[in-house]
Amino acid sequence: MPGYVYDLQTFFANELQQREKEAGKVYEPVIGVVTDNKDPNKSGRVKVKYPVLSNDDSSFWAPIVMAGAGKNRGWFFIPEVNDEVLVMFEHGDVNRPQIIGSLWGKDKPPDKNPGGNPRRSIKSRQGSKITFDDEKNQVILEDGTGKGKITIDADNNKIIIEAMEGDVCFQSPEGDMKIDAKEIKLTATQKLEFHAGKAMQWGTDQTANLKGPTIQLVGEKVNMNCGNAQMPQAPSNSPEDVKDPYGS
Repeated sequence: MPGYVYDLQTFFANELQQREKEAGKVYEPVIGVVTDNKDPNKSGRVKVKYPVLSNDDSSFWAPIVMAGAGKNRGWFFIPEVNDEVLVMFEHGDVNRPQIIGSLWGKDKPPDKNPGGNPRRSIKSRQGSKITFDDEKNQVILEDGTGKGKITIDADNNKIIIEAMEGDVCFQSPEGDMKIDAKEIKLTATQKLEFHAGKAMQWGTDQTANLKGPTIQLVGEKVNMNCGNAQMPQAPSNSPEDVKDPYGS
């Protein structure tokens, strides 16, 4: 019996010590509100407050759980001030918070989605968005100002590049540009201009038609080499190896 009493006393003493150690620790997730996202160490951390505890006091800088996080890479989406986030605490220590996700709410709803939930999207604060639409079989890239849009339309076998305002410009000042297609149609409501700094060649395997109310050929020398002309070599559509800039 004395030995049993001794073991029971030891058990209760250990329980009291353990409970003293665990006092003040939190192991359940807590909803927090971001109060600051300008991390002085540039480590992608934020400060939060816990409305269930206080609307005035903020936490220490809390790291954010991000997919693929590593040096100069990863999923970089820092919550905005006043965003709601879900917080866990390392070993239950409230002084070591970690952000494990962001939350929508009544005043911060997500984009609208039909009942079948066919759309997935990534959207920035200014409205720039990538939409994956399984209902329309489209992938859409839009800028937040509404001036540019690229649509990959699988059902209609189209890729549409749109400039709602301004211009569309393709540039390759230090390299070549090739366009290879079954048919190409260029239409301009006012003016269509081609210019080459050195040489220009046109060619066809069959018939070439040049029509217009007025056609002018202007140059220091114009050669109408009928019967002996040869068309330029057609561009190749064979795939070519491209050097990997990342060295993989």
